[in-house]
Amino acid sequence: MNDLNLRVAALKLCAHPKRFAELRDALVPLPNTWITAPHDFVRQFAAAGSSAEQVQVVKDVFYEYQQQDHEKVPRFLADLLLASPLKHAVRNQLTKLFSDNALAKQNATPHHRHSRELLLEALQQSLGEMASSLAVITPPVSHERTNDVFASANACLQNFPFGREALGTQVHLFAPLLTTALERYWTDICDPSLELSPTRRNELYLYVQNALRFLVSLLAEWSDQLHLTEDQRFSDTANVVAQKVARHEDTPWDVRSIAGLLIGHLARFSGTFQTYVEDCSRPQAEQDVPVQTAALLVLRPADYAKNAAQALAILKTIVAVGEQKSTVTNLLVFLSKHLFIYSKSLAEMHVHLPDDQKLVYEQILAQLQIFALQNISNDTDSVRHMSSALLHQVLQHARAAGQEELFQVVYRQFEDRATSLNASCMALEQLVAVAGVSQSIENCPSLFGVIFPRHLGCEDGVDALFKVMMVSAHKTEPFAEWQSRWFGQLLAAIHVPEKRRPVIEDLIAQAVQLEPTRLAQLLLPDDRLPLSCKLAAILGVRQLSVKRQLLLQSMKEEVERALIGLDDHTRLLALRFLVETPRPSELLNADQMSAIELYVRHNANNPSAHLRQIGYGLLQKALKRVHFGLVEYRKSRSPASQEVFQFLIRLIRILSENLFPSANYGRRWLSLRLLRDCLELTTMVGITFSELGIELPTKALMACLGDSYEHNKVLAAQLLETFQSHSLFKPNEMIQLLLSLRPSDSATGAFQLQVYCKGNIAESALPMPTHGDTNHEPLTFRALQWCLQHLREGLCLAQLDLGEAAKLNPLYGLLFASRHLLQQLKLKKLAQEPGWRQYIEELVTICLAVSSVVLPVVSSASPEGHLPETCDQETDQPLTNVLDRQMTREELQQVRTTPQMILLCAWRSSKEVCLILGELVQRAPLEEEQQRQGDFLLSCAQLEAIGEHFLQLLAETKHRGAFEQAYVGFTMLCRRFWHSESLRLNQLPGQWVNEAMAMVSGQEEWAGKGARLCATRRSAGMPFMLQALVCTELKLGTHATLYRCMHHLLEVCERRTAGAAGITARSHALNIMRALFRSSELAELVTEFMARGIQCALDGLLLAEEWAERNSATLLLAALIVRVFGVERARLETGELHVRNRMTGRIFFTRYPQLFDYFHAALQRESEQMDSGARGGENASGKRRQAVQLEAMLLMLSRLYPSSLEGAESTLNLSEFVPFLIGICHSHDLMTRELAAQVVANFVTHEQALAEIRRIVIELKALQLRLQRQDEALKLNTNLLHGQLLLLLHLHRLVRWTRPSLVRMQLHTLAALATPLLQRDACAFGALVEVMVAAMEDAVEPGLLDFQLLEQIGAVYLLDHKEVHRRCQQLGISKRFYQIFGLHLHRLRRISQGIVLHIVEDLAEPMWALDELRVELWLYILLQRSLSKQHSLVSEQDIEHFDFSRDIRRYYETLSQEQRQEIARELYESPAVRSSVLQMLKSSRISCWSLQLAGRLAALQPLLRDPELDLNQLVQRCSEEHSVHQEAGLLLGLRRLIGESKTLERKHWLPVLKYAQRLVHPGQPVYLRHQAAELCDLLARHHLRHQLGAGNSNVSIELVGRFVALVLLLLHDDAEWVRHRAVQLVCGAGLSSGAARESVHGARSPLILPSALTQDFLDTMIDELSVDDVQVVQRLVDIISEPFISAEAKELFDKQENNHYCERNHVLVGLWDAHARARRALHEVSNK
Repeated sequence: MNDLNLRVAALKLCAHPKRFAELRDALVPLPNTWITAPHDFVRQFAAAGSSAEQVQVVKDVFYEYQQQDHEKVPRFLADLLLASPLKHAVRNQLTKLFSDNALAKQNATPHHRHSRELLLEALQQSLGEMASSLAVITPPVSHERTNDVFASANACLQNFPFGREALGTQVHLFAPLLTTALERYWTDICDPSLELSPTRRNELYLYVQNALRFLVSLLAEWSDQLHLTEDQRFSDTANVVAQKVARHEDTPWDVRSIAGLLIGHLARFSGTFQTYVEDCSRPQAEQDVPVQTAALLVLRPADYAKNAAQALAILKTIVAVGEQKSTVTNLLVFLSKHLFIYSKSLAEMHVHLPDDQKLVYEQILAQLQIFALQNISNDTDSVRHMSSALLHQVLQHARAAGQEELFQVVYRQFEDRATSLNASCMALEQLVAVAGVSQSIENCPSLFGVIFPRHLGCEDGVDALFKVMMVSAHKTEPFAEWQSRWFGQLLAAIHVPEKRRPVIEDLIAQAVQLEPTRLAQLLLPDDRLPLSCKLAAILGVRQLSVKRQLLLQSMKEEVERALIGLDDHTRLLALRFLVETPRPSELLNADQMSAIELYVRHNANNPSAHLRQIGYGLLQKALKRVHFGLVEYRKSRSPASQEVFQFLIRLIRILSENLFPSANYGRRWLSLRLLRDCLELTTMVGITFSELGIELPTKALMACLGDSYEHNKVLAAQLLETFQSHSLFKPNEMIQLLLSLRPSDSATGAFQLQVYCKGNIAESALPMPTHGDTNHEPLTFRALQWCLQHLREGLCLAQLDLGEAAKLNPLYGLLFASRHLLQQLKLKKLAQEPGWRQYIEELVTICLAVSSVVLPVVSSASPEGHLPETCDQETDQPLTNVLDRQMTREELQQVRTTPQMILLCAWRSSKEVCLILGELVQRAPLEEEQQRQGDFLLSCAQLEAIGEHFLQLLAETKHRGAFEQAYVGFTMLCRRFWHSESLRLNQLPGQWVNEAMAMVSGQEEWAGKGARLCATRRSAGMPFMLQALVCTELKLGTHATLYRCMHHLLEVCERRTAGAAGITARSHALNIMRALFRSSELAELVTEFMARGIQCALDGLLLAEEWAERNSATLLLAALIVRVFGVERARLETGELHVRNRMTGRIFFTRYPQLFDYFHAALQRESEQMDSGARGGENASGKRRQAVQLEAMLLMLSRLYPSSLEGAESTLNLSEFVPFLIGICHSHDLMTRELAAQVVANFVTHEQALAEIRRIVIELKALQLRLQRQDEALKLNTNLLHGQLLLLLHLHRLVRWTRPSLVRMQLHTLAALATPLLQRDACAFGALVEVMVAAMEDAVEPGLLDFQLLEQIGAVYLLDHKEVHRRCQQLGISKRFYQIFGLHLHRLRRISQGIVLHIVEDLAEPMWALDELRVELWLYILLQRSLSKQHSLVSEQDIEHFDFSRDIRRYYETLSQEQRQEIARELYESPAVRSSVLQMLKSSRISCWSLQLAGRLAALQPLLRDPELDLNQLVQRCSEEHSVHQEAGLLLGLRRLIGESKTLERKHWLPVLKYAQRLVHPGQPVYLRHQAAELCDLLARHHLRHQLGAGNSNVSIELVGRFVALVLLLLHDDAEWVRHRAVQLVCGAGLSSGAARESVHGARSPLILPSALTQDFLDTMIDELSVDDVQVVQRLVDIISEPFISAEAKELFDKQENNHYCERNHVLVGLWDAHARARRALHEVSNK
């Protein structure tokens, strides 16, 4: 709210909010009259260096100054107060000092104390002098100065009693000045010769608003004093200006509103109030609405005795205007706000009315109610909220006056469905708040008869109404009645599948909060309710928390099923129910602990990061309760605490088992964190490993060091460091990893070395360093020396042959290990030992040497292809083997060196060098900062070398990975230098900034160094250098470097220096600004530069002569669009931008006001040039650049939309651009025309759109008449015509059929224009038909189009189709639009047989339609037909898979239900369609130019009545290679034939299962994997039982094994919906023990997680076979395990690239467990 107040204050001062915020923080200058004053208190204030110091000086002067000139202090402080900006700290303090409280706090001697009279006199004198300063200066004072005076004086009325009293004595001075100022403002606004810019005009309107508001305040409070002024002419002059302002349509509504108030106050002031009210009550023009509205607001309760009838007449006029202009949003905002204010003044009105005028009061309330009900569901939030509040206020007045008729209006509206459901519910909600529930239930029987049963949980308005009524009824109704009516309704709604369950659950929780105990007793025993509903109610009521343990006992089975259920929401609710408690010290009981174990065992592998984080947070709450149990265990070892102790042991074992090889990322992530937390708990309470009786999973943790994710490596290393007894790592294995070419191996080796150095005992020792050991961290020192030795060897090899070094010793692994070990050390302690100092010196030297070796590669013009001379031999071994597996030195020597290997070695070595040097500078003691000699690690010379090294890298490096890491290291260095206490180091960043700016701007003395900068690759590292220097300074609390850099860079771009040097400088500047604008650290600090940045980018697109500058300008503009509108989200289905990526024009131009003038001038220039044809003489390059700039501008404008307050408080309205955009719609560039038309449709209001449509239709009609006369002089401007048609298309989509007569005229004109237009331009003809299609699409209701108009439209479709095709083909245009037009034409004729014949017969003829269109239409209709069947062959996923176009979907939506059914039936049975499909299929097998068409044809065939499909042929195709586009059709055919056949022959099983197994490969699309699950479900439900029941001798073990393996693959698929479909398959087909039991009892089997279902499924399938041979079981297990143990499976699942969920080892362990159980069972049978 504080920010909002400051913004409002800024706007009152007519200053931009950002500039005003800066003004508040700036120093307050001395008033002009005190600049030369010799007083000490003046000098003290002038000497203050900050606003805080000025505040302190002001306080000291007021309270403590006791010199001889003490009597002048009040006057100085009064002048200073009025000169200070609004909301400034100094002004706020002075306002407090000029108060009675401040006078009471004075401690000075009596003759030095300030008195109230003295302070008031000083304020009066200051105000008088300030007013006089405006009157005596000639020529007149500037508008800005005048406005500042008025704003400062007007602020005396706001929470400033002394100021108000002082101002009351000076009103006679300000009133004439205000009138004069208003005249001057308005004269300048109306003077066309001044050519005011839009922003300047807007400022003048704000000045007018300030003056009007000030004058209204004076008249309202001091009208009596103003009557005593000598010059009474000010009122007449002010009235004249106010009348003009209030009736001027271009003036903002807020200004017009205040002008109307001023007219009313002036009428009362001049004694003409009665005449004024009578004039307002007469019917007037629409522009008089502000005056009439103000007339209502200035009425006092006593005035209604004479003017009640006039007030009613005025109100009726206003309500009529609101109803007539219901689409003008800003007018509705204005009216709703003012009518609500007016309604609050009616409370005492009826007291002053005589009895014979009580009816007028009732009519006034009725009119207000009419307006409120009309707009209570308005799309605009402010109108909707104000209308709701207005209705509430009116109903309160009606109740107080006993006017029950208004209640009946709301009831009738609700019952008659006179308005939308949401509007009726909102109105009834307000009535319930006033009159209660019982009356509403009595008068609205449909509430419980229709509305709540049908719409509760589906409509937001109904949900809100139900909640309000339920809460209100609880206060008045008996519990039994309330529970039956309201709670019973919720229980009934929860069972309806179409309801939104979370909404119902929230309402149930709300109800339980009202009656916790009694409703819980009804809720919990109800088995019909879902568990999530019960848990939500329990968790939402604190009173039930104490009973959770009792509740858990009664719901134990339900909770455990929920913990492994498929529903994520229920699963988390169940876990919350287990772990959350009002008392954290409450110990876990046995049921809770077993349930938590169940959750961890089956949910640890969840791939969802969101659910994993929430689950981990809840489990941490459980561990807190475990901690209390362990503390109690250490104290008393009570039975409960011993159970907790045993639970912790079991939990640690489960977590240790979870770290098996091939465990997925989610399982490792959760298990490592919980394992760390558990072990930390034991350490905190002092429990040792021996007490736990378990061993740490050392080998599993060692394997985790090779994890792909570094944070898992970190956790595993921490656990090994803390709890390992001795290190098992061997130096020779670690060095192999560190010398590996694979970066992941290097990281693994470094973490192994870290763990090795922390171990107490090592099985293999490192070699001793040549310089001896150190006292501090000797093992780490030895490891670092060992790495350093290998680094020396690698460096020597790299200096001789970089190619050999890239293979045999790529350096970066050793550098990473060195950096990683140094991160574990405290560098300040190392500085005390010479050995460590010598090591750091050698490391820095080697790092700089390594960087110099690899610099030629990363600074090459093409680093990706740079290959220095090397002596290796040529081989043909592919590179993938080098990176996919670890290779020995002998194998590497046989590998050919490639540029990729060189680059990998170079940039990663450069990365590690930069990070090592940056971290050393950031963390190590520096020579210049140390007091004691020798206690440092980096000397001055080393710091200079490191700094120069970073500058060189950032200036010359061209590889992005290299300079990005150099930026990270340089950031560390800059941060240390900015904060350094050494003056020389602290000044270095500033010097580097100056040098960088000099190089960027191309100054002559820096021309040599500037030539080193990369002119391509977005200036490479230069933007990163400046970003590091700027961002690291922010921690100091100053932004000087940022402001200096931004101003300099903007000046470079705006200067437009000619020549190559200027182009290069601008390119660098644009690239650097892009980096700064994108930086998240700078956040809002760059906001004030964004407007200039956008201008520079757009100017660069227009004026740039080289591609480099244009490219940089484009990238900068893209970055600025992201900064302004946010990162782009997924677009809507219609292709429109997400609402989060759009902004109202009001907000945009409030933030960046100067862009309004820039856009206005640019669009005006473009429009005028297009109108005059001046661009014809320009060259093609210039025209294209101008089009590119215009397109970029339109792209920005397309993200803006009008605010509901458009025109309310500002004249910077988007509608100002519309005339220019309409002119741009006939640009020579197609993209520009389309964008301009779209933007116009975004900017115009409904009324403006209708007016523009009328204009275009008239022009098109005139063109049609000229073409009909065959005017030879007519030269058709096709760009203009096409632009008009595009504009007409977008405008029609805005207004639709709101004006049917206009749309009919539009269709009539377009139909008459179509024939001549086809002969002249096919592109314009296509646009014309698209407009007609858009209008015909929306014509769904009968009667919109008559027979005659349909005949005229039909003539367009009777044109020669071959001619249409020929002309479209000439321009490369698809004639699809023409066939869509035909479809809608036959639909509108409403002859069902004609529609069917056209779709079934006409489209089957090759000459009538495009193959793509008819196949797509037929397929969509038949898929929808199949989807509506009970046992559907298809699902919604099939429709989504084929990605049908919007025009097909839209056409199907316009058909009635009867038409859809009839068309689908005819298509299904039509021989012509079948013949056409088969013919196209035959042609597509020979030659097909569209894979999409072939795929749709293949899917269409199985949907026909007689598809001529043969199962043998389909099974044969399963084994053949075919396009992935045909898979959907093949699957549909298979599923149809298999579903129709009673039995599936055994010879078909194996090919089908192999085909399905190929489909479930993780590399296949998710849709195909889901279809494979559907195929498996079909086999399992209808044919698997036949195979299993064939007897032991006839059962095919291979078929059953492959089926089981296929289901296992589906259960462990990466896509969640595929896994869930597989779970439904297993449970629905009775392939689990639980499903079998449920099927016996006739109940539905619960769906559980695949991880919990797998074991049960395997056991059930083995039991179903009923085999008595161990060898058969072994063979079955071998077949099932084959997809998981092959080499391809290891490569696929262990890498977890395509499938992040499947855990191969986990599946195999489950399979082997099932095998072991089966063998034991067979042995038991044989023994018996």
